Amino acid sequence: MESFEDLGLRPELIESLIAEGIEQPTHLQEEAIPTLRKGNSALVRGGPGAGVLVAYGTALLDRLDTGSGSPLAVVLVPERPEAVRKARALARAAITTGHRVAALSGSFALPGRADILFATPADLLAATRTADVKLDQVTAWVLDGAAALVEDPHAATVLSDALEAVPTGEAQGIVIADPITTEVRAFVQAHLPRAVHIPSDAATPAEPEEAPVRRGSLRVLATEQGAGQDLVDLVDGLLGDGEAHHALLFFRGEDRAADAADLLALHGFLSGAPGETDFPVWLAVDALEARRAIDTEADEGSIVAVSVGSPTDVDELDRRHGGSRAGGVVLAPARQVPHLRRIGSEAGYALDFFSPPNRASEDAARRMHDMVKRAVEEADLAPYHGLLEPAVREFGSPQVSAALAWLLRSRSGGPKTSAVGSEPERSPAAPGAPVPFLRLFLSIGSRDGVGPGDLVGAITGEAGVKGDEIGRIDIRDTFSRVDVSERVAARVIEALNGITVKGRSVRADYDRSAGRGDPGAGGKDSGPRASGGRAGRGPGRGSRDR
Repeated sequence: MESFEDLGLRPELIESLIAEGIEQPTHLQEEAIPTLRKGNSALVRGGPGAGVLVAYGTALLDRLDTGSGSPLAVVLVPERPEAVRKARALARAAITTGHRVAALSGSFALPGRADILFATPADLLAATRTADVKLDQVTAWVLDGAAALVEDPHAATVLSDALEAVPTGEAQGIVIADPITTEVRAFVQAHLPRAVHIPSDAATPAEPEEAPVRRGSLRVLATEQGAGQDLVDLVDGLLGDGEAHHALLFFRGEDRAADAADLLALHGFLSGAPGETDFPVWLAVDALEARRAIDTEADEGSIVAVSVGSPTDVDELDRRHGGSRAGGVVLAPARQVPHLRRIGSEAGYALDFFSPPNRASEDAARRMHDMVKRAVEEADLAPYHGLLEPAVREFGSPQVSAALAWLLRSRSGGPKTSAVGSEPERSPAAPGAPVPFLRLFLSIGSRDGVGPGDLVGAITGEAGVKGDEIGRIDIRDTFSRVDVSERVAARVIEALNGITVKGRSVRADYDRSAGRGDPGAGGKDSGPRASGGRAGRGPGRGSRDR
């Protein structure tokens, strides 16, 4: 299907998805949303990367009423951070429909009055026993990540106790897992014997079959904090080392591609549409369209295809990375790796995991190598063998070597003279170069009663950022600008989007005014963004202030 309109969702829900850069349904969403929005119970095979949260989340928002005063749907997940992350993500869509979404952790106001409540089974059970949450009006329940909830005996016992408080008899039940294990199948058979299977073979045990034809390998860079700086380092490594002339980056939506273009432009990498030879980075959303645009490229090996986020299914993976183009890379959050392993195996690709390229780390390793070489060739090391022998016996040579490198770098405590040769005492090392700061835009200002302390508290509390990574704060009437360390900027944006400060929902993004007359963060007002901006950024849509 071409759009979410074909799935019958409310127009306001569709607009909220587009605002988040989700413009076209995945195969899983095409099949699941029409079934779930009718209230059917289902067993869904899918995990992070396949679009499961949008599948069941939009279906619930589409069919549930609002303002009941207690949860109409509960979503049970294995871990608290997952409950918070998913609640925040769905809350952004719920703003347009008037629903309240919350989690039982993560500083949500009055979670017991939310329409859709995310929680771990243990937290939900505790909240019901203290009467903080009443479940008598629940009409739908979801197990997201069911394998982890039903396979461990202790977790399964807690889950069973929690579900006893949910009126599951007449409620819609949605069980989501990937892979679907024997324990998950048994749970569904016991609790949802009439569940629809999505896809249709979801509950069928996998039969041993011949391995698919091997079509090559994909390099995988698993990240913890989203694309952000890892994307910049990856592009720098691919282009800077001469591995490729062009990095072809695939995104799930045009807004996400535009945000990446802004971030890359800050680092001097200008982006264009596939086939525009003057731009080293090509941005694409439609894989088939991108392929047609570059089919005439003479040097096929000069293009490296990069999926930013795991492809949603086998077909999308093949469209992006199949064919004769060399050097496929997937940059994906670590939570999407199990999904990527499955679709990679089904498509016949071996996965090769690697660490992010980092020039600073490479330079440090080179300097360390030169220091060790000098010591081995010039210093009398015999006395040190006996000195280190007990530590080597207990911890092994690699660990001792790493510890000595750490001690050399930190120079904290101990004698000030070097352990190598007769180097004289040194004064404390001069501070290193400061980490660059980026300026972020926040959609709240002084009219909302917001002060610097409120913004600092939100950033440090929600994103887990230290105070010294926050710079200048400029609060205006209706918005604010905050300088944050470049290495945490993407994390801050993800954490703040959709939270509430002083009763107002926050929208966070990179500051679009940087380089256009407004003093930039960290002295970057005339940096790459000013020269690169959004010009020729690829998928072809103008700047959109979401």
